[in-house]
Amino acid sequence: MRVCAQGGTKSTYRIRASQDCGEWRTLRNRGRAWGIVLAAVVLAPAAWFSVAPTEGASAGFQFSAAGDFGAWTGFRTTLGLLNESGSDFALAIGDLSYGGFTGYADNTTEAGWCAKFHRYYENVIILAGNHDTGAFPPGEGNINNFTKYCPFPTGLQTVVFGEYGKQYYFDYPRTNPLARFIFLSPDLVFVDDGGEHYTYTVNSTRYLWTQSAIEQAHSLGIPWVIVAFHKSCIAAGEHACETGTDILNLLLSEKVDLILNAHTHNYERSNQLAPTESCSGIQLHSYDPGCIVHNGADGKYQRGAGPVLVIQGTGGRELDAFNQDDPYSGYFAAHMAKDTPGNGLGVVTYNVYPDRIVERTNFNGTYSDTFTIGDFSTGFVEQFVVALPIAAPVAVGLIGLGVGVFLTWRMRAIGMRAIGMRTVGLGARLFRL
Repeated sequence: MRVCAQGGTKSTYRIRASQDCGEWRTLRNRGRAWGIVLAAVVLAPAAWFSVAPTEGASAGFQFSAAGDFGAWTGFRTTLGLLNESGSDFALAIGDLSYGGFTGYADNTTEAGWCAKFHRYYENVIILAGNHDTGAFPPGEGNINNFTKYCPFPTGLQTVVFGEYGKQYYFDYPRTNPLARFIFLSPDLVFVDDGGEHYTYTVNSTRYLWTQSAIEQAHSLGIPWVIVAFHKSCIAAGEHACETGTDILNLLLSEKVDLILNAHTHNYERSNQLAPTESCSGIQLHSYDPGCIVHNGADGKYQRGAGPVLVIQGTGGRELDAFNQDDPYSGYFAAHMAKDTPGNGLGVVTYNVYPDRIVERTNFNGTYSDTFTIGDFSTGFVEQFVVALPIAAPVAVGLIGLGVGVFLTWRMRAIGMRAIGMRTVGLGARLFRL
């Protein structure tokens, strides 16, 4: 009869040989180790799921956009903000130099403007505005020269379809694209091209081209469709609907995700818009609340429910007012204009992920705005279905590990009985840390 060094009494257990005390010590230490392992395995997946990124957090890109730049102090301000934005590329949505001279290159308005832009930021993608077509007043710039000095950035490694600077699209990234960018020129008269007037009335050639580009993107499974054109149809500023409603209503009915405009020199963010039973589409000079499928006051827009329209005519020119009495003002959830406290010039930046688009303003004033287009409607069942491909293997692994721990415990218990040790309370000891 021997008593173990742990101090147990003779009545607690009976040991045949002194080395069995060491075996019990080993069993107890292993029990604690298994308890630690099991606790870690149970807690680690829960911790992982609590901080696991969404699908979109693992891949995405960023771009910035603005229009109505000019070539003066405001332009320099915007370029500085753009340079600090970290964007992969920038969209210049029309009205580029206004005929101003930057003092760069050969000091022609187009070459000088592009040279200054590239000095601060290389990957700029341009689109014509009404001040870039050779129309009155003369000398403000020719889009054919702008595209010569600001060619599509080769570093983006994607393909442009259509006529760059006027009407074209590209997918980005080129492989497994997250977004299709479509550029249009509604109501622009290209005097430099013989006066061609770009119209997008229902069933016109350019209307059908746009429709085809959108529907092709949808058929290819490209997550997002973003459409940009200089002139806006709805805006609560100095300009009326100059493009006509047909092209805007096409974008609403096709439920593109983002519509990017400029022309009006301020920032305006719309509610979420789409045709409904009570709204057949946007009408000229009138406001129809039935066209709003979600009030954007909370900054959360349901993906696929209809586009969000953003006016970003903030690239450098003096800001315009936001006209609260304009019928179109009811379509907007947020704005920044010359009478807005903290107003400023700059760009609007968009982060594009597989599952969401996040917008934030980047102005040189204190005003800021942000919104997200994503999936805000999924309930518990939908979330479970989405998580099932990841959760199922983890659950199977946990079950297998639990069975393995239980069998190990049983084998040790049998071994302990074989050497005469009591096993009462062993389960508690196994999980005691």
